[in-house]
Amino acid sequence: MMGRNDMRLWRDSSLFGGLELLRASCFDHRYSPHFHDEFVVAAFRRGAQRHRVARHEGVAHAGTVMIIHPGEVHSAEAAERNGIWEHCAFYPSTDTMETIAADMLGGRGALDFGRATLRTEPGLARSLLAAHRVVEATPDAVEKQSAVYEALALLIRRYGQRAGRASRPQSPAADMSRAVAFMNDCHDRRLTVDEIARVAGLSEYHFMRAFRAQSGLTVHRYLTQVRLGRAKALLERGVGPAEAAVAVGFFDQSHLTNQFRNWFGVTPRAFALACC
Repeated sequence: MMGRNDMRLWRDSSLFGGLELLRASCFDHRYSPHFHDEFVVAAFRRGAQRHRVARHEGVAHAGTVMIIHPGEVHSAEAAERNGIWEHCAFYPSTDTMETIAADMLGGRGALDFGRATLRTEPGLARSLLAAHRVVEATPDAVEKQSAVYEALALLIRRYGQRAGRASRPQSPAADMSRAVAFMNDCHDRRLTVDEIARVAGLSEYHFMRAFRAQSGLTVHRYLTQVRLGRAKALLERGVGPAEAAVAVGFFDQSHLTNQFRNWFGVTPRAFALACC
């Protein structure tokens, strides 16, 4: 039946050198045997997918996470006749995963997830699916980078291993004050994590981990809080939501409204009208 396969495959240049992503709702689509030069990290939302990875066969259900190493040949199709299965996938490069692993695991040797292709862990699946939705929904590079990093770091922390594993590294000792000052002073700009990390003298991966360890917040959450605080001050002075949004670094009024409602439970306009 035509029109039952809804698939989007794209590359986001703002993510780790150009991360490829896939969102798929499949009815009669079948993936012929193929391989990727990158890792495949997929999370399943509903339905069931029958797959073969190398010589191993299995069925992925909602709440499972699939990890395929670079170069492993795999194929997939619906597990049930007339069944729809939905999943999202990230295709991070080996360099990206190794860099995050060096930060999360320490030790030496190539990153490895063992022989198990599937992991039944609904919480991790939800984290990956949520990060994927963020990438599709927002134009904010910091928000996207933070969400994907957190999800991949959680995956590596839970299941990654290295042949020469040493003790887990401590959070990098770094002075975050310069980065915090930079975000407060430049919140109205279109910032990226890499740009903020350079101010702190760290790589973007080390910076995201160190910032969360020291502040308890992701970089995006901190920057959003700064922007919302500035927006509230403007709204109280009678500045309209559209003008306030652009003035504090949001992309448009819709972006401000969504974040404002998520944090405060009301729209910017409702807040402004309620101010005396």
